[in-house]
Amino acid sequence: MELQGKTAIITGSARGIGEGIALALAKEGASVVINSRKEKDCLETVEKIRALGGTAIAIAADVAKEDQVTALVAETVKHLGRVDILVNNAGIESAPTLLKDISEETWDRVMSVNTKGVFFCCKAVIPQMMAQGKGKIVNISSVAGVRMTFFGGANYTASKYAVMGLTNHLAWELADSHINVNAIAPGAVLTPLAEQNTTPEYREMTTKRLIPLGRWCTSDDIGNATVFLASDRADMITGQILAVDGGILTGFGEDLRPVIRQRMADMQANHP
Repeated sequence: MELQGKTAIITGSARGIGEGIALALAKEGASVVINSRKEKDCLETVEKIRALGGTAIAIAADVAKEDQVTALVAETVKHLGRVDILVNNAGIESAPTLLKDISEETWDRVMSVNTKGVFFCCKAVIPQMMAQGKGKIVNISSVAGVRMTFFGGANYTASKYAVMGLTNHLAWELADSHINVNAIAPGAVLTPLAEQNTTPEYREMTTKRLIPLGRWCTSDDIGNATVFLASDRADMITGQILAVDGGILTGFGEDLRPVIRQRMADMQANHP
């Protein structure tokens, strides 16, 4: 097992992509901290990991609040002794909206979690990793941070570009402390929430038009990539973006703006 003896914090890991990452790391021997804003939301994932024979604890924290993030790291060290891996997965989207219709409140909410949350979490773990002499930080960004997004608004795109910039800067800043900082850029990921918010017809359409490998990603796909970047095999990789997108970034194909704008209108009509 590649991560035996390591301790990992995975933010936003009660469900979806974060849960997949937590399970993947635990299967490779890591002791994992399952995080969400509410502890009760984490318990099912904790039990799944313990049922596999792994070690997991739940620690609640809102990553957009620095004092809670500081406490998250302190509790991890208290209970598990160290922090070897930080996976900044927590993130939110707002309903797909054109820029002219995005409110300041909505813009700030997305940026606060997706960008400021990564800043707070990195800031909190860096002293511990420095003291240990090594560490791995994996930021879960998006193909939206490489090109743009069809699935959210400009606020989401801006937040994920910021994560990419922070990744690159920290990789340089922390290299002499032997802390690797990389980002994963998922494409369309078929989480339970994504399945709930899209129709089979929409998923089939986007697959045909956007994804050369012919399917949406799974949480396992993102988890496997995270295991690699968190492992000793990636010791000479830092400041990089690993796209796990089925080939979306090879090219968008036809103009989908009319389709996406219709989806925006449909969603706004269903969720006024």
